[in-house]
Amino acid sequence: MIKFEVKGLDKVKKLLEDLKEAGKHPGPAMDLVGQRMLAMQKRHFIKQEGPDGQAWAPLKPETVARRRAGPRSRSYATRGGRIGMGAARALTHFSGALPVAGVRGVQILRDTGMMYKSLVYTVGIGGTNAEVGIPTTVPYGRTHQEGDSSRNIPARPFIYINATEGKQLLNLFKREVLKLLE
Repeated sequence: MIKFEVKGLDKVKKLLEDLKEAGKHPGPAMDLVGQRMLAMQKRHFIKQEGPDGQAWAPLKPETVARRRAGPRSRSYATRGGRIGMGAARALTHFSGALPVAGVRGVQILRDTGMMYKSLVYTVGIGGTNAEVGIPTTVPYGRTHQEGDSSRNIPARPFIYINATEGKQLLNLFKREVLKLLE
């Protein structure tokens, strides 16, 4: 699992200490934070963008042509053989004829949906931390997150928390912890 640590959260540490003194457990608040972090990471997949809104590197036409088109898709003959309708539309898109929105089979990092469906969050024992990531059973997750220059695979970071998301998570956590202290 890819992990990130946010530093400089003195206010959060103070709230956790206050909870500890009050005999309260922050687990439910951290569970909400974990759920929100998971939703944020899934949104990164849907928007196909990295930190600060940079679009992911586009797929190469050869990659699109190899894509699985799905069981219900029609296929079209090409010089390289038969490809599914989604890949045919995507190839047409690369030449500028069709829009990508709504065309199945052309979403970056979503060929089978394995990585997207594998995103999970966990809350640590004691409820003092939450993590989001992809299990090691999906070994290519790290490759796509960080890239692999030896295989000419560009980095397409999907697990991150940008500044806006960080503020949203901090506000959510503070709101939920303050409810516990009332």
